[in-house]
Amino acid sequence: MISNNVVLILLAGGKGTRVNKKTTKQMISVKNITILEMNIIKFKKQIRNISIQIVTNNQDFLKVSNLCRKYSLLNPILGGDERHKSTYNGLKAVEHFEPKYVLIHDTARPIISSNVIKKLISYSKKEVFCVVPVLKINDAIRTITTNTLKSTIDKKNKVLVQTPQLCNFKILKKLLEKNKKKFEDESSVFLNNSLKVIAIEGDPLTLKITYEKDLNLLEPHLSRNKSTYITKIGNGFDIHRFDNRKNIKNNFIIIGGIKIKNPKRLIGHSDSDVLLHAITDSILGVVNKGDIGSIFPPSEKKWQNADSSIFLKHASKLLQKIHGTINNIDAIIVCETPKILDYSKQMQENIAKILKINEQKISIKGKTSESIGFIGRQEGIVAMVSTAIQVRDKHFSE
Repeated sequence: MISNNVVLILLAGGKGTRVNKKTTKQMISVKNITILEMNIIKFKKQIRNISIQIVTNNQDFLKVSNLCRKYSLLNPILGGDERHKSTYNGLKAVEHFEPKYVLIHDTARPIISSNVIKKLISYSKKEVFCVVPVLKINDAIRTITTNTLKSTIDKKNKVLVQTPQLCNFKILKKLLEKNKKKFEDESSVFLNNSLKVIAIEGDPLTLKITYEKDLNLLEPHLSRNKSTYITKIGNGFDIHRFDNRKNIKNNFIIIGGIKIKNPKRLIGHSDSDVLLHAITDSILGVVNKGDIGSIFPPSEKKWQNADSSIFLKHASKLLQKIHGTINNIDAIIVCETPKILDYSKQMQENIAKILKINEQKISIKGKTSESIGFIGRQEGIVAMVSTAIQVRDKHFSE
């Protein structure tokens, strides 16, 4: 999922004194990963290439700065002594992006539903003031004074409000600039100014850690989420021979989806793209759904001269079905000609576009065989690929 008009602001400036821990609640570690880092990983996984601004405090500033460098985030900024002041500082820090919307999240809520994020981002294509996830209240509500119940409150039409909240950037910033009140969250700013706030269904597990018992309640879920993903490696290999016939005009080959002039053409049933074929097989190795030959048999005429991006897109869809995420692709192309270095950047960009991943996750290296063997005699080209993919571990998830 990609959204080009949304910036994410993570509010991580709270002291968390009620949790009764030496560290702030957003820097509490579960299985050696902090609450704040869990937030970062979740959002980066769900919204690719989104700019992330963390609002922190003096105590955590150095640690947060290190996290920002680790995950290539914006430099952190300091918040204020109230939530709405921290929000405003965050808005000021990202105004140069000129976003249409901001997604604001309280990092004390470490478990964020993928469905909630997807619903919120879908509203970024519309004209709205504010969209928030909410939970219906199932228990009875009463007012209380000194451990004594005083009166009843009708729970009908009442909800609990969660984060993240999608907000119109310009309007929220303008409202906070003239604000003199204390607000609990962003939706209350819009409601106080009689502006429409849209509610979507939230997630009960998006519980805010306020007290130590909240952390104890969530800890099994946090530990489980950390352990249900593993990294699997898929390997791909492909080889195509050159057409050594003479007097063939307009010769070219296709590698990584890039058309390259070459004295000899490659022979194959499709477009003979050794690199895309090898990457496709490496992904199919992880999803365990056969290989490129069994899914796209060369005996079928419909694949004759086919664009190999069709095969790679199919493998990518199979990967999406198991919620797999590509960590990196490491490819080696062995040939005497052409010079791969001259085209590797274009190949990276094209493959990244097909797979909808950051091109920095793709490494393409060219090697020769030092004039040895069939490659040295310019009889063919070989591509070898290793792809690292993060997937849910069935041993823990079933």
